[in-house]
Amino acid sequence: MATNPRQSERGPSDLNQETRQAGEQVAQTVRTISDAAERTNRVGAEALQRNTDQAKETWQEANEATSRIAQRSMEQFSKMFGLDGETAREAFQQSSGNLQAVMESTTVIASGLHEVTGEWMRFAQERVEHNLNHLDSLGNCRNLHDCVALQTQIVRDNLQAFLESAQRISERSTRIARSATDRMTSPAIAPR
Repeated sequence: MATNPRQSERGPSDLNQETRQAGEQVAQTVRTISDAAERTNRVGAEALQRNTDQAKETWQEANEATSRIAQRSMEQFSKMFGLDGETAREAFQQSSGNLQAVMESTTVIASGLHEVTGEWMRFAQERVEHNLNHLDSLGNCRNLHDCVALQTQIVRDNLQAFLESAQRISERSTRIARSATDRMTSPAIAPR
């Protein structure tokens, strides 16, 4: 059986050196990936925050516009149909109650969007910190098996954290929708 001449020339220290170099390369690759993931998470979190702020602002502007339109419509409606003071007042109170329900519901939704954004930002920050903490461990890997085992554990931890965060966001979203719906159907402001 012929042996590879290079194998017979290499000693255990050469193999350890190669393993160490492979570990360092993997650690460098992980640092690069982690840096890219951190930048991506930061950009994503900033975009999500901007979108949430814009959505909240849009909701508030829509509420204000709806209130002005309803006020003008009621005035025109009263004039057009010649409603007396009491009938117009009752119609306006009902419209006002409807608008109040819409505004309260949209306030709940805007607040909920802020909570959801906060959860995503916490998730991104925790994952970046968690991944950075693993860089030292990757650099200390003595062989390829340890390196692969640690990397797969990191992937598993990240996926589990993502799923847990997604579940919390889903539960918050359901609670927010329920609360907004309750505001819309509240007897104090429900239409007659």
